[in-house]
Amino acid sequence: MADNRYFEDQPYEVENPFNIMITLSPFDIDLSTTILMPKTLLEANLFPFMDISFLVELLQVRNKPKMIEVFDIDTKITTFLTMKEDGNNFKFHGRKWNNILERKHYKAGDTHAFWWDLHHTRLNFKHVA
Repeated sequence: MADNRYFEDQPYEVENPFNIMITLSPFDIDLSTTILMPKTLLEANLFPFMDISFLVELLQVRNKPKMIEVFDIDTKITTFLTMKEDGNNFKFHGRKWNNILERKHYKAGDTHAFWWDLHHTRLNFKHVA
């Protein structure tokens, strides 16, 4: 893996067609440790940028979650969540997700942008509405 300490964090770009816009549902909020993202959205806007070996394991070994790095661009805090396929969605799960919700006082209806940071090989996110 390349040394990424010389690269700036990839900022949120409003016009990026690969942004994954997720509006939090009550399921994502109420003491939740899970956020759901539609499979079709991830297949179009995330998977093309991810490492192929990660995707093969994620998609071919059913019910075996994969760890993914998730980075809050505003607070510069990294969280690790597990990701696994669940029907027409992917579940991102971890106790730290609830910590993020509580710390930032997010509520159902809030919209977050998620985007892949190629230099840091992680999923960045930002509260946008």
